Order: sequence, then C-alpha cells, then structure tokens
Amino acid sequence: MAYYPQSHPDFNGLRHLLLLYGDARRPWTQGQLLAGVAHQDASGRPDDWFFDSFLFLNTKASSGRDYCADVNLGTTMCGEGDFFAMCSPAPAAREDWDELLDFYFGADGAVRTLDGAIAQAAAAIGRPYGPKRNVVLMLPYPHITQARWGSLVPGGPALDFSIERQHLMRATEQRLEACTWMVDDIARRYRGQRFEHVHLLGVYWMFETVYRGWNVDDHWLLKALRPRIHRHGLTFLWIPFWSAYNVHLLDDYRAYYFDLAFLQPNYMFYKEGKSLAVAAKAARARGAGLEIEYYLELDEPIGITGERHSRFREYLNGGVTHGYMREAACAHFQGAGGLDAMRVHEDPREREFYEDIYRFVKGDYAIKPAVRPTP
Repeated sequence: MAYYPQSHPDFNGLRHLLLLYGDARRPWTQGQLLAGVAHQDASGRPDDWFFDSFLFLNTKASSGRDYCADVNLGTTMCGEGDFFAMCSPAPAAREDWDELLDFYFGADGAVRTLDGAIAQAAAAIGRPYGPKRNVVLMLPYPHITQARWGSLVPGGPALDFSIERQHLMRATEQRLEACTWMVDDIARRYRGQRFEHVHLLGVYWMFETVYRGWNVDDHWLLKALRPRIHRHGLTFLWIPFWSAYNVHLLDDYRAYYFDLAFLQPNYMFYKEGKSLAVAAKAARARGAGLEIEYYLELDEPIGITGERHSRFREYLNGGVTHGYMREAACAHFQGAGGLDAMRVHEDPREREFYEDIYRFVKGDYAIKPAVRPTP
C-alpha cells in the first residue's frame, strides 16, 4: 500500500496541513496567518505560496476549561517517567463550545482572518494558488467528566456525558448530540458567510486515540458521527500519536472512523523507542499520511530538549529517504506561532529551518548533513 497521497481530489488537493494553535482571548491577526499562507522574503514581503491547508485548534476556553480530552498529572511528557494522563476534570461546557464557534466564524474570527491573509498574499505574489485553501476545524472533546454540558435549545434538558446517573449508551448518545450540533453549526456558519479564498474541508477529532471502556465508548460515537459530518459534504480528520494500539486502529481506518489520518511519529519528543523509519513504514502500509513535528518553545518537561535541531533535520531528511515529502499528505506541528517566529529569529539555524520547511512543502528540499545534539 502507499501513503495517503498528496493532492487527492476528495480533499481538494490537500498536500501540507499546518496546525494552528489558537486562544480565544487573542484572536488571530492577518499578519500571523500570513506566515503560513505565503513564503516571505528577508524584508517580509510575500513572494510565493506556502501551505495549502490549515487546521485551527484550541486546547482551552477563556474560562480555563479544556477542549482537549486529557491532562497530564505527572511531571514528564509523552509517557516517559512520571506520566499520568486522565480525562480533564475541568471539561468545556456549551458556552465554551459557543465561544469556539465564534473564534472560528465571528467578525474577527480565524476563518475570515485567513481569507484576508490569502487575499493580501495574492495581491503581493500576483500568481494564482490553485484550488481554494483548505480549512479544517477542531471539534472539542465531549468529556465523560461533563455531567452538565448545557442544553441544545433554550429551556431544554442539560446534556450529560457521564455515567453517574445513566447507562453508557445514553451518555454516548448525548455526546453524539452535542458533536452533531457543533458540526451542523460549523456548516451553517460557513455557508452563511462569503469566503473568496477559503474552502471548508472538514473537522478534526482532537483526541489522539480512541477509547472504549466501562465509562466511555468513543468507537460507537465516532462511527455514528462520521455520516453526520458527510451529509454536509465535509471530511473527518485525525492525527493519532504513535503507539501499537493506534497503529492497529489505522488498519482499515477509512472503513470505520475517519477519512484521513496522519500518523504522529512522536520522534521529536521521546528520548528512546521512536523511529522515523518505522513510523513511515507503518503509515505507508496503512494508507495514512504523516505528521512532521518541531517546536521553538515547549512548556512541558521532555527529555530531549537539546535534540530538537538534530531531530528536526532527521524529519526533513526523512521526507526524502522515506518518500513522504512528495508521496504523503503531511501535517505539520510547530507549536504555537513557530513558523512566523522562525522567519525572523536571531538564531540562523531557525531561519534556515524556515527556508527548509518552505522547500519541503514545495517538494524540492534536498538532504542536508545531520545536526549534532546540543549538550
């Protein structure tokens, strides 16, 4: 089998998807989004097109409640050492989901701002970019710790995602109701606005694995949610972290849960036990895409802080040796605001990586010498 290919017509030509982590208290600016839309020369002028697809995702609401599924109560990241993840004890509620919809589609929302950034780049570059740029929007996780999410209609009953007072199936059905409402409202708001340059491609399931147990059934939820996404002409995307269980879930994943999955190698974060070659082989064998990972700043304790430059060079070089640069649909994690910061960074290594990412996205990056880890 092959990787999930670039430029597939079912995904409006998606080749490289840029992850954009946002914050409702700080709406995206056109200048920030321009960094991913267009390559910029030394003076900051857009001179060529860059990423073709953009994933907006927030991990927390302004209330402090979580959109992400789990929190780490330990002192290390990525399952190494003292790592203990549990479903968030501060789950997002209906008003937080509303806030996220406004973050996407409000007057200064992310989608409108992206549309403006593309228009700005088009005026400067003077060349067409091909199909409309793709947008994918994150769905909040319907937490099983949320017993009073809120009502779907004024005066209606509050949805309960927990099994404190009901059986698992009823809890899962209510989780589905909330997710369906969110998808319906995303589609409605998109249709209600006129975007010149943006195509709503689909929605993203942010939890990086799929659970089923005595108190949760994500398997049933995802299988029931997917056709409700499809009825709007949208697709369902996922980026699972590397684990034997998640790799197993990628077997025939398009027959059950998702339309496109990008395997996340986690090679940027784990000290031992991760291999780009093995991850690339697993993605290729299962018709998946691949995520490429980098960060400038990360507020989490990881064991390979001095290796981020060397490991990112391996990611870039691996795109050539393992074929995913040209053959696979790719997702790109660079932390929050990493790409724009790299462009103007005082460290020449970061500026070089900015140019390398651009060449990688263009498909003509050439292998460079390995970088030694920093002691």
